[in-house]
Amino acid sequence: MSTKGFLSDCSLEEIFLLIEKGHKTGVLRLHVSSPYPEALPLTYYIWVYQGRIVAVANRLDQQGLVSLIAQDQGIKNRLVTELAQSCPINQPLGLCLKKRLILEAEQVKHLFKVQVLQQVCALFQIKQGQFEFYQNVAIPTREMTGLSVPLIALNQYCLLEAPSNSEELPLVTGL
Repeated sequence: MSTKGFLSDCSLEEIFLLIEKGHKTGVLRLHVSSPYPEALPLTYYIWVYQGRIVAVANRLDQQGLVSLIAQDQGIKNRLVTELAQSCPINQPLGLCLKKRLILEAEQVKHLFKVQVLQQVCALFQIKQGQFEFYQNVAIPTREMTGLSVPLIALNQYCLLEAPSNSEELPLVTGL
């Protein structure tokens, strides 16, 4: 089952509230037009589990977090891809790499901040676009750090000045 509409009719904050209050699991797809006529429209995917956000990506090839880890940690993309492929498919990638001592807990928190918190804060600024929420869709573990945060807490987080220390993340659970 899916729910769809326009951000001009239902804000991202209202959508998050419905997903969180209903303890929904699935993916929210946002399709927004660029303000530049020559640019292609952008699509974002926000995965939620029981009303908590677990991952954000702008692609569906399950390489978003791999690319972020490679870029952020200065590891070759090919090496991170190989490490990701060696992780169990049912385990979040960040958690797997932490258990294997490739990433530390603070690095995983930082990745979650960059992958989820910062991207969603930027998405709150978008007022025009389409959304569609697909329930009970498999969540790609290769895009997951293993952390999550209540959807409604994100708006509050974004309204405040973003903390510079990842220890201050609001209500993040997982590690």
